[in-house]
Amino acid sequence: MEIDLNQLPIPDWGAHCPVCRYALVGLPGHRCPECGADLDMSEIVQTWHRLRPPRRTGDERPIPAWGIQCRNCRRLLDGSDSLKCPGCGAATDGAHLRPPGEWFVVDETLAGDVPLPTVEILLAGRYVPYVRRSDKLLREIYFGPRMIGSRLLVPTEFYFDVIGILRGAAADMRAARVCENQNPWTCDSCGEEVPAHFDVCWNCQRERT
Repeated sequence: MEIDLNQLPIPDWGAHCPVCRYALVGLPGHRCPECGADLDMSEIVQTWHRLRPPRRTGDERPIPAWGIQCRNCRRLLDGSDSLKCPGCGAATDGAHLRPPGEWFVVDETLAGDVPLPTVEILLAGRYVPYVRRSDKLLREIYFGPRMIGSRLLVPTEFYFDVIGILRGAAADMRAARVCENQNPWTCDSCGEEVPAHFDVCWNCQRERT
């Protein structure tokens, strides 16, 4: 999904004029009506702006195989069709499964085998809002009072999007490691050597036999 940063009227992304802080939502053009500044949206839109709503709410059933646990009894909920934990009966809707608070931390513990620089690239590519805790004041993002430290902060409403992205990336990395130990195959049609994880010849598009 691609998002056009120059679409008009300007959507409700939480963006402001960089000169006078005028709210830009709904403007029919790229000039600030308050101070007259030209608006370059590629410069104004930052990683923490919400360019889209979450795609996952945590209420989807069955629960994907993401390793999500009941917050009450720690029972694994993969594949559950119920909105209650089969172990303790606690609610397992999105509001109860996502972390408390406005933001949650994405660190090495949550990311697992996926390096944090890779996580940042994945979040940016899927338009998941985030901020590096090391380079901005929370006041600048959320008008709060405290300094944010290291790692990544993501709005809690995007928790399930992030979990899905991380689990998918980890699965891709495992598959790539398996393929590294396999020998390439030779296409019967054109004779080209093709990487082991390809099911179709990159040269002639002939399926692997």
